[in-house]
Amino acid sequence: MIVRSLSEIENTERHVRAASGTWESKRLVLARDKAGFSLHETVLYAGTETSMRYAHHVEAVLCVAGEAELTDEETGETHWIKPGTMYLLDGHERHTLRPKTDFRCVCVFNPPVTGWEDHDENGSYPPPEPNA
Repeated sequence: MIVRSLSEIENTERHVRAASGTWESKRLVLARDKAGFSLHETVLYAGTETSMRYAHHVEAVLCVAGEAELTDEETGETHWIKPGTMYLLDGHERHTLRPKTDFRCVCVFNPPVTGWEDHDENGSYPPPEPNA
């Protein structure tokens, strides 16, 4: 059994801040925990814009605080995401999130991330590491 709190992750290697300065993520479950997924609490900052496309991962996102506009860049469709709203990126969709307030969400990735990942120039995380 693993028990881990957000407060104990603060300012450790599991607390990742984006090079872009638009988000930070506390990664509660990682590939090395051998659960088959990773679990993160992520905050995207009000007034920023983050474009992403997870070419190697499926991500489910549940908003727990704040509000943001989500745009599917492939279709142009927009959605207003607020607490209690979930979205699933099951088709590797290119998408942009524009938080109107600080936007706190719980994210699940499959395959799991290792913990150090940040978005590359295409808005993606790298492929999973073998035997991670």
